[in-house]
Amino acid sequence: MTHLAALAQPGVLSDPSTHADFLTFVLRDQWFNVEEIGDALGQLGGIEKSLRHKDDDAHLTVTIGFSKKAWEMAFPDTPLPPELADFVEMTDGDRHFPSTAGDIFIMVKSSRMDLNFQVAKYCATALSPIAELIEDTQGYRYLDNRDMIDFVDGTENPEYEQRASWVLVGDGDDAHVGGSYLTVQRYIDRQGLWDAQSTEYQEQVVGRTKLDDIELSDDDKPAWAHNAKSKVIVDDEEIKMFRQNRPYGNAIEHGTMFVGFVASASTLTISLTQMITADEEGHYDRLLDFVEAKTGNNFFVPPRAFLEAQFDD
Repeated sequence: MTHLAALAQPGVLSDPSTHADFLTFVLRDQWFNVEEIGDALGQLGGIEKSLRHKDDDAHLTVTIGFSKKAWEMAFPDTPLPPELADFVEMTDGDRHFPSTAGDIFIMVKSSRMDLNFQVAKYCATALSPIAELIEDTQGYRYLDNRDMIDFVDGTENPEYEQRASWVLVGDGDDAHVGGSYLTVQRYIDRQGLWDAQSTEYQEQVVGRTKLDDIELSDDDKPAWAHNAKSKVIVDDEEIKMFRQNRPYGNAIEHGTMFVGFVASASTLTISLTQMITADEEGHYDRLLDFVEAKTGNNFFVPPRAFLEAQFDD
């Protein structure tokens, strides 16, 4: 899998950074030719290269993903990734995963918030002729990789050496091999309601201990725990995803950016369906009682060489 990892955009496999900027663009409602789109997208690589050299120790990466609509417009002569589809709205009871607008997604990662902001600002300017920036969320590391409800996030992520096999496409066209399917959701925490729960109940909801981040035993973990309902098991094997989640916000409003990379889009569809849908016993992911999804988008993050061939200026 070493060769496969070398094909990916670097930000797909690298650890979540201290700071991240998540940018969602919507293509403008007008006709463009491929050259116009290429001219705008072609500037992004130059922005990354130029600003990375300002501080090599910041480990800046810029990861770019495309929706089905954007892929068809930007790469009309290249086959659509076979599992790339619009995010489908999900509803069950009071729980709701909306499907929202989003054509181009950019994730900027580094150890510096100011550097990320400068990249985001230049990316917005570069894409302004063809797309409108509708979401710009700054995420950050909170304590020891905890989310804003004070539990460690991403504990079950695959280790770096294993990530390529779990999140990168291994077969298909050159435009797809080394790429990754990506689902993005922005959640808001219902902090007051969460704080009203006992620590014991919070641990049951998450499926791990709060202080030490130890997974609850099978005897102690309820069927509706988050890490039980979100886990994908196929033929007795767990199918991993790589979550690059980051908390965002302030004391007034805050939450989590869910950023999930997978080799097959079906993995995330299964996970989200299990979470939101009550089973025959009425069990759903109880964490959804305390967080609310505000956005939902699917993208494909193509391999680095494909982007360079298309847009390298």
